[in-house]
Formats: sequence, structure tokens, C-alpha cells
Amino acid sequence: MRKHILLTMLVLTAATATAQQDLTFDAQLRTRAEYRNGALYPRSEGEQPATFVNERARLGVQFNRNDLTVRMSAQHTGVWGQDPQVDKQGRVAVNEAWARLKFGQGFFAQIGRQPLVYDDERLLGALDWNVAGRAHDALRVGYKDGSNQVHAILALNQNDEQTKQVYYDATKSQPYKSMQTFWYHYDGHEQPIPFDVSVLFMNLGLERGDALSRQSDVKHMQTLGTHINATPIDGLDATATFYYQMGNKTSAWMASLKAAYRIDDVWRVHAAYDYLSGEDGTGSKNNAFDPLYGTHHKFYGAMDYFYASAWQAGNVGLQDIQAGVTSKLVPDVPMQLTYHYFATAAKVPGQDAILGLGHELDYQLSYRLMQSVDLTAGYSFMLGQHTMDIVKGGDHSRWQDWGWVALNIKL
Repeated sequence: MRKHILLTMLVLTAATATAQQDLTFDAQLRTRAEYRNGALYPRSEGEQPATFVNERARLGVQFNRNDLTVRMSAQHTGVWGQDPQVDKQGRVAVNEAWARLKFGQGFFAQIGRQPLVYDDERLLGALDWNVAGRAHDALRVGYKDGSNQVHAILALNQNDEQTKQVYYDATKSQPYKSMQTFWYHYDGHEQPIPFDVSVLFMNLGLERGDALSRQSDVKHMQTLGTHINATPIDGLDATATFYYQMGNKTSAWMASLKAAYRIDDVWRVHAAYDYLSGEDGTGSKNNAFDPLYGTHHKFYGAMDYFYASAWQAGNVGLQDIQAGVTSKLVPDVPMQLTYHYFATAAKVPGQDAILGLGHELDYQLSYRLMQSVDLTAGYSFMLGQHTMDIVKGGDHSRWQDWGWVALNIKL
């Protein structure tokens, strides 16, 4: 009997190997406890801090063959205590459901619900910090030949199956009605000065109709720009990013410069400057840059005051001057400390100048408890200025801080 079972297993293994296909499973359980005493929005006098524990549970399955990859991933997200002990509703959502078809040498088409992650995630990112993450319903086609890559992304969204054109409610669904994106990437790491450069063009169809009458009026906004990364000398990474937005009565732009230097195997330092144009309430065009569907938590301060949460007095833009250090002074415990100085990019309505918003200090450390199990923690505080009260609310004279600890198990 054992010989028959062994023979069967060998035959199946050989058949699988011949077809060069495999089926893999992955899982993630991420639990994060937070203490919020002014995170996302400054707190006002008398407001008490909030504490909670959120959790992400994901289970994925992926089939791979020479010409086909199919992935499906489901997740349950929420806060401890959100669901009753006896839960008949079962809030489980599809996180990913896509198929990737490969045609010939270098060509592919990927269709379905999928994360879109490009360059440094400034405009298109997975938003992994958020307990739910971010995914798009889209068709993505591409080609790769040596150092060159080209992708085109197409999306068309509706709230339901329709019989005529009606108002698209983005508050309940994807934030855009349609999207066409073109991305080109050149990998020049084999050049005398290693570098890579990307060019991105995105055309978004945004619903600007009447929600009450259900009359649709789709306007289009275009974003065009580039992302460049270079290593001019050993240990130094330099990054430059620029995007311009136009259309739909919009004229806005953003620019970013960052340099990071590895001193040795223990210490690494970095400095950066981000500028995102803002709206001062004058003129006939909107001058506030929209960073769209990027991972904002990664760039504009860990307390998520900007772009990850709403403005209170209009989007006046942002200037972010930052400097930081990463250390492995304690073996197996990487630590990072980053300082931010924030200011507006446009004049605040009712004010006469561009004004400072405040100072933020972010600290984070991580430790691998065992294989597949990581423990991370962080603490941040914000020393706001008077302008922060105008554009974000709250009381800048109150102490604003935030702390968290997370356990991430990933198989």
C-alpha cells in the first residue's frame, strides 16, 4: 500500500514539474494597538485620548504556470470588539482577485481586483499601513524588454449594473469613475552611474454631477510627471520626483528631493524636501495638488495630519522639510528617528503669508521575534503652531502624541 501511495505521489510530482505549475498559499495576521492623543487631527481642550486594537487577517492562494498566474486573497479587517461574539453577518472582503496572462516574450495582461504599486508609491501605492490596504478594479497590460518596461492601466467603475448613464457615487465605491494610466520605466543600474527613471501619465474621470438629481457630469484631470533615483557614489541614494496636474479647472504641482547616505553598516542618514502646491482661495483654478492614491503615511509624517486625513479650511498645500537617522546600534533592532518641519505652500485664507504648521518627531523600531513573526513599535509627537488650528482644527497648545505597537505574522 505504501509503495502505491509513494508511486502516486511521484507521478503527481513529475506531472506538476513537467507542466511547470504550482499552487501556493500565504497568510497574514497583523494586530496593532494604538494610543491616539492627537493623531490624524489635533485634539482640542478637554478631549481624552483614544485606545483600540485593530486587526487584519488575510488568506491568499496563488496558481502559477508558465503562461498564467491567478491570485485570490480574502481578508477580515476591523477593531477588536467591533463584531459580536455570535456573528451571523461575517464581514469578509475580497482583497485581491486577478489573473495574469503572459503572451510571448515580455507581454502580459492582468485583469481583476489588484493593488497598483508604482515607483516610490507617491501616487499609486498599496497603502499597507492601513488595516484594509488599497486595491483597484482594472485591466493592466505591459511589456518588458531588458531595461525597458511599459504598462497601461484601464479602469471603468459603476455603482451597479446600469441601463443608462447615471450619477456615480464615489463615496461608496472607487474614488474615480474612469482611469487611463501610462507608465514607462528605464532601469539603468548597469550604467556607470546607476540610476532608474519613470514617466507616468494618468487621466482620471471624476464625477462632478448632482447627487440629488442623479445627473452625471464627468470631468477629467490629468497628472504627468517623473520619478528619478540615482546612486552617484557608493552609499549615496538621491531621488527626485515631479508631477503636474491639469484639466478640470486644475493647475497644481508637486516636487520632492531626497538624499540618503549609508555611513556604515550601523548608521544611515537622510534629508528630504517635499512641496505640494495649495489653494489660497483666489483665481479661477484649483491650485491644490492631489497626491491621489499613494501611500501618504510613508511621506508626510507618521501622525497622518496631511493627505491621509481631511483639511478643515481648504487644501493650502504643504512644505515638508525632514531629516532622519536609521540605526542598527542594537543588533537585530533597527531604529529610525525622523524630524519634520511643516509649513503651508499657499497663503492661508485671511492671512497675509505662507505660515508654519508645526514640528513632528517620529520614532520607530522593529524586532524579529522568530521566523515569520515581527514586532514593531513607534511613538510620535507634534508641536503645532497657530496656523495648524486654522487648517486642521484642534488646539495647538495642547500636547499631541501617538504611540503604537504591532505584531505581524506572515506566512
